[in-house]
Amino acid sequence: MTDEELQQAIQEVSESLDNLPESSEQLPERRRRLLILEKETLQKIKEAKEKDNRSQEIYNTVYYSVLTSWGEKHPFLVSFIMSHFRWTGYQ
Repeated sequence: MTDEELQQAIQEVSESLDNLPESSEQLPERRRRLLILEKETLQKIKEAKEKDNRSQEIYNTVYYSVLTSWGEKHPFLVSFIMSHFRWTGYQ
């Protein structure tokens, strides 16, 4: 992911978060949590790139890919997969 793509993705997630209606319904709250997690993950990718920490960059890129492809349809499966997707070099 290039710096421009990363910045664009952060901006899109931020806009989606801002446009999410304020409601107590479960679906918007789940969507809000997912968007916040995506934004945090993109920030971690950005920080890892700046620090030239390839291990964290790869981990968070994979995590972001899983979030965006499966996050809304299978939120519990994403949590399960990512809880088992750790390696000793990542901190």
